Amino acid sequence: MELFELAISCIFINNILLAQFLGNCPFLGTSKKMETAMGMGMAVVFVLVMAGMITWIVDAYLLKALDVEYLRTVSFILVIASLVQFVEMFLKKSIPGLYAGLGIFLPLITTNCAVMGACLINISKEYNFLEALISSFSYAVG
Repeated sequence: MELFELAISCIFINNILLAQFLGNCPFLGTSKKMETAMGMGMAVVFVLVMAGMITWIVDAYLLKALDVEYLRTVSFILVIASLVQFVEMFLKKSIPGLYAGLGIFLPLITTNCAVMGACLINISKEYNFLEALISSFSYAVG
């Protein structure tokens, strides 16, 4: 039941866009056409969920193990940038129309404060891996 409460809290109560005002740029910039808005939404969901999982693993098994938590921000940015690059290459190869429609907003996911914010929230609240996964997905859906 705790995991369900966490999901509901992240989706409705602590909504990352409406309550915490993170990630407004892509939301406002690509919401003119339904197709590009859906494409950007799916890209952000993928990046946010994957970044939440990977950054949790990097923090738990690399940064804390080596006692270099001060590198958290830099390492998280590298993870997020790598994921965005993967999404960009995938869209360019698979869905060129959507890739062209997203334009400059696709690489801006790298600097999307919602993605970084969700990753940092997962770490600051000391979530376990499953909780980090659920909160990342719930933030993305919310």
